[in-house]
Amino acid sequence: MSSIETEVIRMGDVGAAIELLDNSFSEGKEEQTGRAIVILREIFESRYKSLRRGLYGGEQNG
Repeated sequence: MSSIETEVIRMGDVGAAIELLDNSFSEGKEEQTGRAIVILREIFESRYKSLRRGLYGGEQNG
């Protein structure tokens, strides 16, 4: 499996974080929603950076 395929699969974590955010928001859990937003942002930034690095190569493009 190529590194690009691996990174696309890892982006699935973003979907899980969105689900966590959606559930906590719909249940009215403000503190948990805030944490879910932070988690989503961190996971997305990390996964997106890795995916860009795989697509375009090198740290300067990540």
